[in-house]
Amino acid sequence: MTAPRPHLLGLDDAELTQLLQGPGRALMVLKSLAEGHDPRSDPKVPKSLQVKVRARTQHTPLEEISRAEASDGTRKLLLRLHDGHAVECVLIPERDRTTLCVSSQVGCRRGCGFCLTATMGLKRNLEAWEITGQVHAALSRQEGLPPLRNLVFMGMGEPLDNPVAVQAALSVLTNSRGYGFGARHVTVSTVAPSPAAVHRTRDWPGRLALSLHAADDALRRSLIATQRFDTEALVAATLEVCSHRRQPLFVEITLLDGVNDGVHHARQTADLFASTDVEVRFNLLPMNPVAGRPYGASPQAVAEAYAEVLRSHGFFTQLRRARGQDARAACGQLAVLNLAPDPGAAYL
Repeated sequence: MTAPRPHLLGLDDAELTQLLQGPGRALMVLKSLAEGHDPRSDPKVPKSLQVKVRARTQHTPLEEISRAEASDGTRKLLLRLHDGHAVECVLIPERDRTTLCVSSQVGCRRGCGFCLTATMGLKRNLEAWEITGQVHAALSRQEGLPPLRNLVFMGMGEPLDNPVAVQAALSVLTNSRGYGFGARHVTVSTVAPSPAAVHRTRDWPGRLALSLHAADDALRRSLIATQRFDTEALVAATLEVCSHRRQPLFVEITLLDGVNDGVHHARQTADLFASTDVEVRFNLLPMNPVAGRPYGASPQAVAEAYAEVLRSHGFFTQLRRARGQDARAACGQLAVLNLAPDPGAAYL
């Protein structure tokens, strides 16, 4: 039986070099992909190489089902996968660059009570080529936006629940001969499913962000339904990884009105990180509106008071502004709720 051809979007430099029998050929194909083109028809790619790529690889660009653009310029893409499932990714423009929020799963099983993705449950993991495919799709649809420079794995899904595919995608995306995203411009955000899952990321390219939400163990367990390990043990694992990498740890806290946003909660958070030598930076995100969820956003004054406590303890702290709310493209708002997959389709 003939082995299936590998997916072009999931091949790294070494694999493509071997497949196409030459590093120069691999480089031309990778550069075409990095520019958002299809190397099977890109006029910059010699026709003989186009034929070879067609013969030796599969290339299934993710189909755009729809897009939504928010009033602040944030652009959300709904992309169809080969089995009929779909994922969302989000282009977030800044003054001189654009950030892409990437999904790692169809849905999520972590059960965060303030996140719309949680209402989907987990449908399936994405393959590496489906993760890099979101980047390729974004590169071909970034007209009118600043250059795409940053990637954040903060879309649908928990990246550490899909480690093999995420690690493979990171390898492809940070390869200097292809997409060429600098490791310091790639961030993987996780709720930290277990200390072992966190430790597995020790040598991944990119930076690590911990979605903490609460320092108090009982409170965090109430917000993240699937938490099975003590918060202190999970935090210790993330700090150990960042110490190994010699990188700062980014800590994200979604502030929920009257739930986790008090000054005493901020002091608990500061105390949790008080004794580490790792640089810790906080990103505070007032909850974005999610229909049917039992929480609301913290008032601005309350969020500022929380931030001030952390700053008074010497932590760099940013109070993030919402992006893409009116297109349901903000943190915690991503979900594919009304698209039925093909029940007869098979996927890896």
